[in-house]
Amino acid sequence: MKMLLPVALLCCLTGTAMGQAPASFPLDKVTRRISYAAVVPAVGVSQADLQARARAWASGLAPAGKPPVETSEQDTEVLTAYGAQPFAYTYDMTQTIGGHPRHHAVKQVLHYTVKLSLREGRYRYELTDFIIEYPKAKPSASRLPAEVDLISARPITEDGGREQAAERKTFAEAAAKLQAQLKEMMNTPIGTPEAKQ
Repeated sequence: MKMLLPVALLCCLTGTAMGQAPASFPLDKVTRRISYAAVVPAVGVSQADLQARARAWASGLAPAGKPPVETSEQDTEVLTAYGAQPFAYTYDMTQTIGGHPRHHAVKQVLHYTVKLSLREGRYRYELTDFIIEYPKAKPSASRLPAEVDLISARPITEDGGREQAAERKTFAEAAAKLQAQLKEMMNTPIGTPEAKQ
């Protein structure tokens, strides 16, 4: 009995991911996938203009192997685009070289889906289906849902904890930047200098 108490205490203190704070990413209630969504007002902007802006934004995405898809729903034009971008992060390792910190860089590719629902004076975006591609995986590149790395608990060492923290931070920054770029493009009329950059 005396032996079980320290083990139980250790289990309670370490939690599900060896003492690591849980990730706080927005999850879709149905799919349980990371999903950023918002309705954005576009006062005075026609549905056709929003559609042109959405097409321009989608054409600027790095190709992910699939062209954008346009569909119509009741009073709504829907554009679904697929993108991919480099996804790299660096973290400090516990081991040092000659007393100097040792860093490890991880280079991956982040794939995602953006669905834009366009109506007169507003649009809704949903950024989801994040996939992390490991181009250096052997024997061939592998792809996993981002939730596997970012949310799922995994056995970690101190270096593993630092790596996951760096990956989570970089992912959050990449998602925020992608949403900001989308909103900026959707707020920029086609034909202005900002839209051509």
